[in-house]
Amino acid sequence: MKYLLAIPILITTVSINAEVITDGTLGQQINLPSPDFQITSDLGQQRSGNLFHSFQDFNLSNLEKATFSGPNSVQNILSRVTGGNPSNINGLIRSTIPNADFYFLNPYGIIFGPNAQLDVQGSFHASTADYLRLGENGRFDARNPSDSLLTVAPVTAFGFLTNLPAKISTQSSKLILPSDETLSLIAGDIHLTSDTPLTADNSLSVPTVESESILATEHGKVNLVSVASRGEITDKDNVIMQSKGGKITIENTLIEMSGHSGGEVFMQAAQLFLDNSIIRSNTYGNQDGKSINLKLTESAYLNGLNSEISVFTTSQNNAGGILIEVPYLEITGALINTGSALTGQAGDIEIYADQVKLREGAIIGSGSLYAGQSGDIKLEVEDSLSITGYVPGYRISHSIEFYNPKSMIFSVSIGTGNSGNIFINSKNLNMISGGIHVDTFGIGRGGNITINAQQASLINGAIISNANYNKGQTGIIKMNITEQLYLAGKSPFIFKTLGRTWDNTESLITSSSFGMGDGGTINIDANNITLTDSGIITTSSFATGNAGNISIQANKLQVIDNGQISTSADYAIGGNISLNILNLLYLQDGLITTSVHGGIGDGGNIDISHPQFTVLNQGQIIAQADAGHGGNIRIVAEQFITSSDSLISASSNLGIDGKVEIDSPNIDIEGFAVILPSDFIDASSLMKTPCGGQQSNFVVKSSEGSRSSPDDFLPSGLLISDNLPIKISISVKSNFRKLAFLICKNSKEISINNFPY
Repeated sequence: MKYLLAIPILITTVSINAEVITDGTLGQQINLPSPDFQITSDLGQQRSGNLFHSFQDFNLSNLEKATFSGPNSVQNILSRVTGGNPSNINGLIRSTIPNADFYFLNPYGIIFGPNAQLDVQGSFHASTADYLRLGENGRFDARNPSDSLLTVAPVTAFGFLTNLPAKISTQSSKLILPSDETLSLIAGDIHLTSDTPLTADNSLSVPTVESESILATEHGKVNLVSVASRGEITDKDNVIMQSKGGKITIENTLIEMSGHSGGEVFMQAAQLFLDNSIIRSNTYGNQDGKSINLKLTESAYLNGLNSEISVFTTSQNNAGGILIEVPYLEITGALINTGSALTGQAGDIEIYADQVKLREGAIIGSGSLYAGQSGDIKLEVEDSLSITGYVPGYRISHSIEFYNPKSMIFSVSIGTGNSGNIFINSKNLNMISGGIHVDTFGIGRGGNITINAQQASLINGAIISNANYNKGQTGIIKMNITEQLYLAGKSPFIFKTLGRTWDNTESLITSSSFGMGDGGTINIDANNITLTDSGIITTSSFATGNAGNISIQANKLQVIDNGQISTSADYAIGGNISLNILNLLYLQDGLITTSVHGGIGDGGNIDISHPQFTVLNQGQIIAQADAGHGGNIRIVAEQFITSSDSLISASSNLGIDGKVEIDSPNIDIEGFAVILPSDFIDASSLMKTPCGGQQSNFVVKSSEGSRSSPDDFLPSGLLISDNLPIKISISVKSNFRKLAFLICKNSKEISINNFPY
């Protein structure tokens, strides 16, 4: 990816000279002997539960270890490096003091190598902060040791005195803590990387991962905070606050928080780059899981098919959730996922952003395999949400198989639990071959899809789908579009997802039943709606469930060039279609239909209410049944205009036909046609030369969907008073018999436009 080129690669040597040297500020200055550095309490100073150590340099090479010891009364080990050099840690840091938290402070940089290990009894906090604040007034200063005021108070803040704090990096490091502890890296830029790519086996319900670079603690907490300004970072009520962030880069790395209960991950920075890496918090035991929380002030890029942010439960307890707050979020092929594999509930996913892009098979999803419920997914996007593209080939994640996975947002239930809901609020929703899906494969209820936007477009096989495949009830699709809703074009590829294969699929808003449950309802409120080139709004039943209903409110609705609004049932009752249109309903080679293809179910009804113009040109409005009653069709319009090759039908193959009721003046366009004789007169001799030598113009303006024919009539002239300069516009429907008129003399412009524009 282009943004990866901008990531600086920190190259350091892991073959270092081991040095652990005290600086003499808290005791005598000693160059401790290698390879087993014994750091006893008498080398520092103790203030009640705080044990302070100060080093001029602190470096560990492979097979070396630094062991900190002291009385059991010590609660915090606080170590600082004051000599001006970064610390290279490629050995073992150990503490023998029970339950003591460990703070390691070097404002000049910290590098953890491939052999770095932690064996501490409590939490571990590494930072390039300049000082630690102790309570309200205490201070442990690494940049200016003389400014220190050692107290018995606990650490309350990490203080930074420059706008460019030093970095912390890990290079194929394995930093693992005991259960219930916190691992913190608080610095300028943070770079976690490995030379060996992470590999993941996603064929199991709980995937296995191999990585040389690991940050882990069982049901504890990992804090990654990147700073790019002066100020203090405080940990108050588990919420870390800061004014300006730096950059966090995570490559080929596993952050593993799984265990008896899932642990918590907190990241705060300006930018996050996650490439071929996994952040995971799974719950296996009898405690609820914790959340993954990412707060970025500028942007986040999640890249790679092996990249994943995942929260899962395989027990009766609930999984934690995922919260992402960032102005710009770009997900390329990566997965954001919550799930349940037993009876616990999957966590919710919440994303708050200005702009979100899902690209090349990116997925935001929640699923439940057995009795648990899938999580809700909520996206609050101030500007635009785009869901585009796919990746060729297979992908298996948490037992869900994808073929040619496209970018999508989904919530699915495979067992007896309910599917979660999807809420999307965005100014613009742009989908190109992407998908939004809520599905239930068991007896649970399907969740609802709610979308609020100012405009929405579904192109090239993009899909918004609600479906049930068993006994579950399909959820509701509700869309409130302030401006334009546009559906057009088929998918250029075959893809399989969530148990269904989609082949050359139209752009769809669809609610379907493939089992005993009924299809869901589709409610759409928009200003203008255009369905063209296989753009379809449909509810369907392919088994014993009833088809759902469709309700549309709009100012203008165009169904053209194989666009379609339909309800369909193979064996059960057809759904109803209700269209409340204020201005124009225009069908050109389009279809509105409620159909039952077999059985005794009645066809659905079609109700079209009060458009100013209802225009059919090779359009079809059909309500049909097989052995049941045909549906009824009722149209109330101020102007109802139809061509002879349009069709309105309410019928039944074996049952009683439905009724067609049209409450409107019926205008037959062909009645306005004038057929000219075949012997034309040259009108040029009848026209005077216009003033100034300027000639009148004859302009034909075509519009979308208009086709000319070799046998179209051509216009001739119309004699009108010489002193009447006028503009004449003639509206003609291209597929009707052409009107023929004599053109006015001395007119400024004459145009023929296609009806109804």
